[in-house]
Amino acid sequence: MTTARRMAGSIAVAAALIAGSTVLATAPAAAKGEAPAAPAQAQLASWDSNVYLYYSASSNSSWSKYGTGVNDFAGHTFAAAGEGHGQYVKNNVYRAWNNDQNFKARIFYNENQNASGNAPYDDIWPGESRALNSGVQNNNASLGWYYAG
Repeated sequence: MTTARRMAGSIAVAAALIAGSTVLATAPAAAKGEAPAAPAQAQLASWDSNVYLYYSASSNSSWSKYGTGVNDFAGHTFAAAGEGHGQYVKNNVYRAWNNDQNFKARIFYNENQNASGNAPYDDIWPGESRALNSGVQNNNASLGWYYAG
């Protein structure tokens, strides 16, 4: 799935460049006048095929980015400088920004991308930036990617 995701992203970028497009996307939060959804270095005019997971609602929140699925966030820490830097990602994600134009990022309550029974999850659609729903906010264990087509 990762290879197909990357190939689809590469094809989309190439098509945009051929068409002479200079702007592929903007962060929706910026359009709504909200606090920036991603770190300054990630606020690019192009898709980077990652989901950014944030420790808090603070504009100074630490974050980590993922371009592939994660079966268990145990051992993963927030990498960027800021509030929450070095804290574990598992059970500490407050909000997310999906910077992939073709795939939705699904944050799961359970490990191994398991949403069986009544286990909650939250879909972050392409370009979407927001706090996670109450079922998985600060209760997250894994991440999956699904075609949004």
